[in-house]
Amino acid sequence: ELVALGAEVGLSASALKQALVEERMRVVLPEERGILASLAGPATFVATRVVQGEPREILAKLHTAMDVEENLREVRRFPDRVVWGPRGGFAAALRSLTRLDGRGFPLSNADEVSAMAVATESGRVHVRLEARLNGRRAGAAQSASIGLVSGLGFLAVALALNTMLPVALGVLGLVSGSSAYVARKNYRRDAHLAQLALEQALDRLEFGEPKKRALFSGG
Repeated sequence: ELVALGAEVGLSASALKQALVEERMRVVLPEERGILASLAGPATFVATRVVQGEPREILAKLHTAMDVEENLREVRRFPDRVVWGPRGGFAAALRSLTRLDGRGFPLSNADEVSAMAVATESGRVHVRLEARLNGRRAGAAQSASIGLVSGLGFLAVALALNTMLPVALGVLGLVSGSSAYVARKNYRRDAHLAQLALEQALDRLEFGEPKKRALFSGG
Protein backbone atom coordinates (compact mmCIF):
# COMPACT_ATOMS: atom_id res chain seq x y z
CA GLU A 1 0.00 0.00 0.00
CA LEU A 2 2.82 2.41 0.82
CA VAL A 3 4.44 1.70 -2.54
CA ALA A 4 1.16 2.46 -4.31
CA LEU A 5 0.72 5.68 -2.35
CA GLY A 6 4.28 6.68 -3.15
CA ALA A 7 3.67 6.14 -6.84
CA GLU A 8 0.68 8.47 -6.66
CA VAL A 9 2.87 11.31 -5.37
CA GLY A 10 5.70 10.65 -7.82
CA LEU A 11 8.05 8.47 -5.75
CA SER A 12 9.65 5.53 -7.52
CA ALA A 13 8.95 2.08 -6.08
CA SER A 14 12.67 1.28 -5.73
CA ALA A 15 13.42 4.51 -3.86
CA LEU A 16 10.48 3.98 -1.50
CA LYS A 17 11.42 0.33 -0.84
CA GLN A 18 15.00 1.40 -0.11
CA ALA A 19 13.75 3.99 2.38
CA LEU A 20 11.50 1.44 4.08
CA VAL A 21 14.34 -1.07 4.40
CA GLU A 22 16.71 1.55 5.81
CA GLU A 23 14.10 2.52 8.39
CA ARG A 24 13.61 -1.12 9.33
CA MET A 25 17.35 -1.65 9.66
CA ARG A 26 17.93 1.56 11.59
CA VAL A 27 18.59 0.94 15.26
CA VAL A 28 19.11 3.91 17.56
CA LEU A 29 21.76 2.88 20.04
CA PRO A 30 21.29 4.39 23.50
CA GLU A 31 23.87 6.98 24.41
CA GLU A 32 26.30 5.33 26.77
CA ARG A 33 27.01 7.17 29.98
CA GLY A 34 28.98 6.49 33.11
CA ILE A 35 32.60 5.97 34.01
CA LEU A 36 33.17 2.99 31.69
CA ALA A 37 31.90 4.77 28.59
CA SER A 38 33.77 7.96 29.47
CA LEU A 39 37.12 6.30 30.14
CA ALA A 40 37.16 3.29 27.81
CA GLY A 41 34.71 4.20 25.06
CA PRO A 42 31.62 2.50 23.59
CA ALA A 43 30.95 -1.23 23.82
CA THR A 44 28.72 -1.58 20.72
CA PHE A 45 30.07 -1.38 17.18
CA VAL A 46 28.08 -1.39 13.93
CA ALA A 47 28.86 -1.64 10.21
CA THR A 48 26.34 -1.55 7.33
CA ARG A 49 26.52 -2.07 3.60
CA VAL A 50 24.26 -2.67 0.57
CA VAL A 51 25.57 -5.65 -1.44
CA GLN A 52 24.52 -7.85 -4.34
CA GLY A 53 22.76 -11.11 -3.51
CA GLU A 54 19.81 -12.55 -1.64
CA PRO A 55 19.32 -12.44 2.17
CA ARG A 56 19.56 -16.23 2.64
CA GLU A 57 22.76 -16.37 0.56
CA ILE A 58 24.30 -13.42 2.39
CA LEU A 59 23.58 -14.87 5.84
CA ALA A 60 25.05 -18.20 4.75
CA LYS A 61 28.28 -16.49 3.64
CA LEU A 62 28.45 -14.55 6.89
CA HIS A 63 27.92 -17.72 8.90
CA THR A 64 30.90 -19.32 7.15
CA ALA A 65 32.99 -16.19 7.73
CA MET A 66 32.14 -16.03 11.43
CA ASP A 67 32.94 -19.71 11.84
CA VAL A 68 36.21 -19.75 9.88
CA GLU A 69 37.55 -16.20 10.17
CA GLU A 70 36.32 -15.29 13.67
CA ASN A 71 36.09 -18.62 15.53
CA LEU A 72 32.46 -17.98 16.55
CA ARG A 73 29.53 -20.36 16.92
CA GLU A 74 25.90 -19.78 16.05
CA VAL A 75 23.74 -18.97 19.07
CA ARG A 76 20.37 -18.08 17.53
CA ARG A 77 18.87 -17.90 14.04
CA PHE A 78 15.87 -15.97 12.74
CA PRO A 79 14.49 -15.57 9.20
CA ASP A 80 16.52 -12.42 8.53
CA ARG A 81 18.99 -12.38 11.43
CA VAL A 82 21.72 -14.60 12.94
CA VAL A 83 23.50 -14.23 16.29
CA TRP A 84 26.93 -15.71 17.06
CA GLY A 85 28.90 -15.99 20.28
CA PRO A 86 32.37 -17.10 21.41
CA ARG A 87 33.08 -20.76 20.63
CA GLY A 88 34.90 -21.51 23.87
CA GLY A 89 36.47 -24.76 24.96
CA PHE A 90 39.62 -26.59 23.92
CA ALA A 91 38.80 -26.54 20.19
CA ALA A 92 38.55 -22.75 20.18
CA ALA A 93 41.82 -22.37 22.07
CA LEU A 94 43.54 -24.78 19.67
CA ARG A 95 42.32 -22.86 16.63
CA SER A 96 43.64 -19.62 18.15
CA LEU A 97 47.06 -21.19 18.74
CA THR A 98 47.30 -22.67 15.25
CA ARG A 99 46.35 -19.52 13.33
CA LEU A 100 49.66 -18.31 11.92
CA ASP A 101 48.69 -15.30 9.78
CA GLY A 102 49.02 -12.87 12.69
CA ARG A 103 45.43 -11.66 12.42
CA GLY A 104 43.95 -13.74 15.20
CA PHE A 105 40.19 -13.70 15.82
CA PRO A 106 39.26 -10.08 16.71
CA LEU A 107 35.53 -10.75 17.11
CA SER A 108 36.14 -13.59 19.57
CA ASN A 109 36.44 -10.82 22.20
CA ALA A 110 32.78 -9.92 21.64
CA ASP A 111 29.95 -11.12 23.87
CA GLU A 112 27.88 -11.54 20.72
CA VAL A 113 27.97 -10.66 17.04
CA SER A 114 24.79 -10.38 14.99
CA ALA A 115 23.92 -9.92 11.33
CA MET A 116 20.69 -8.78 9.70
CA ALA A 117 20.05 -9.04 5.95
CA VAL A 118 17.00 -7.50 4.29
CA ALA A 119 16.29 -7.34 0.55
CA THR A 120 15.97 -3.78 -0.74
CA GLU A 121 15.19 -4.54 -4.37
CA SER A 122 15.85 -7.33 -6.84
CA GLY A 123 19.34 -8.69 -6.23
CA ARG A 124 20.40 -6.18 -3.56
CA VAL A 125 20.55 -6.67 0.20
CA HIS A 126 21.01 -4.23 3.07
CA VAL A 127 23.35 -5.88 5.62
CA ARG A 128 23.89 -4.74 9.18
CA LEU A 129 26.58 -6.22 11.45
CA GLU A 130 26.81 -5.49 15.17
CA ALA A 131 29.34 -6.54 17.82
CA ARG A 132 28.99 -6.04 21.58
CA LEU A 133 32.12 -5.90 23.73
CA ASN A 134 30.57 -5.20 27.14
CA GLY A 135 32.45 -8.05 28.82
CA ARG A 136 35.79 -7.02 27.32
CA ARG A 137 35.27 -3.43 28.47
CA ALA A 138 34.31 -4.57 31.96
CA GLY A 139 37.50 -6.65 32.06
CA ALA A 140 39.55 -3.56 31.21
CA ALA A 141 37.87 -1.67 34.05
CA GLN A 142 38.64 -4.54 36.41
CA SER A 143 42.32 -4.46 35.43
CA ALA A 144 42.44 -0.73 36.11
CA SER A 145 40.75 -1.28 39.47
CA ILE A 146 43.32 -3.91 40.44
CA GLY A 147 46.06 -1.38 39.72
CA LEU A 148 44.34 1.18 41.92
CA VAL A 149 43.93 -1.30 44.79
CA SER A 150 47.59 -2.31 44.47
CA GLY A 151 48.59 1.34 44.62
CA LEU A 152 46.48 1.93 47.71
CA GLY A 153 48.04 -1.13 49.33
CA PHE A 154 51.51 0.22 48.65
CA LEU A 155 50.45 3.59 50.07
CA ALA A 156 49.25 1.96 53.29
CA VAL A 157 52.51 0.02 53.68
CA ALA A 158 54.59 3.10 52.89
CA LEU A 159 52.77 5.19 55.49
CA ALA A 160 53.18 2.42 58.06
CA LEU A 161 56.93 2.50 57.41
CA ASN A 162 56.96 6.29 57.77
CA THR A 163 57.84 6.82 54.11
CA MET A 164 57.59 10.43 52.96
CA LEU A 165 53.98 11.17 51.99
CA PRO A 166 54.82 12.86 48.64
CA VAL A 167 56.85 9.82 47.60
CA ALA A 168 54.08 7.42 48.59
CA LEU A 169 51.46 9.49 46.75
CA GLY A 170 53.70 9.65 43.70
CA VAL A 171 54.03 5.88 43.60
CA LEU A 172 50.25 5.53 44.07
CA GLY A 173 49.62 7.81 41.11
CA LEU A 174 52.19 6.01 38.98
CA VAL A 175 50.84 2.51 39.68
CA SER A 176 47.14 3.33 39.37
CA GLY A 177 47.64 5.70 36.43
CA SER A 178 49.76 3.29 34.41
CA SER A 179 47.31 0.45 35.07
CA ALA A 180 44.38 2.55 33.86
CA TYR A 181 46.33 3.70 30.80
CA VAL A 182 47.33 0.18 29.77
CA ALA A 183 43.81 -1.20 30.34
CA ARG A 184 42.25 1.62 28.30
CA LYS A 185 44.83 1.27 25.51
CA ASN A 186 44.32 -2.50 25.24
CA TYR A 187 40.53 -2.15 25.13
CA ARG A 188 40.71 0.58 22.48
CA ARG A 189 42.98 -1.70 20.42
CA ASP A 190 40.55 -4.62 20.67
CA ALA A 191 37.60 -2.34 19.90
CA HIS A 192 39.36 -0.99 16.81
CA LEU A 193 40.17 -4.50 15.59
CA ALA A 194 36.55 -5.59 16.16
CA GLN A 195 35.22 -2.66 14.10
CA LEU A 196 37.77 -3.42 11.39
CA ALA A 197 36.72 -7.08 11.35
CA LEU A 198 33.08 -6.07 10.78
CA GLU A 199 34.08 -3.85 7.86
CA GLN A 200 36.30 -6.60 6.41
CA ALA A 201 33.40 -9.08 6.54
CA LEU A 202 31.31 -6.62 4.52
CA ASP A 203 34.22 -6.02 2.13
CA ARG A 204 34.30 -9.74 1.36
CA LEU A 205 30.57 -9.73 0.67
CA GLU A 206 30.84 -6.72 -1.63
CA PHE A 207 34.09 -7.45 -3.46
CA GLY A 208 34.62 -11.18 -2.94
CA GLU A 209 37.40 -13.05 -1.18
CA PRO A 210 40.87 -11.55 -1.67
CA LYS A 211 43.30 -13.55 -3.74
CA LYS A 212 45.74 -15.48 -1.57
CA ARG A 213 49.33 -15.37 -2.68
CA ALA A 214 51.39 -18.54 -2.74
CA LEU A 215 53.80 -18.95 0.14
CA PHE A 216 56.86 -19.11 -2.16
CA SER A 217 55.65 -16.95 -5.05
CA GLY A 218 58.22 -15.22 -7.17
CA GLY A 219 56.15 -12.02 -7.58
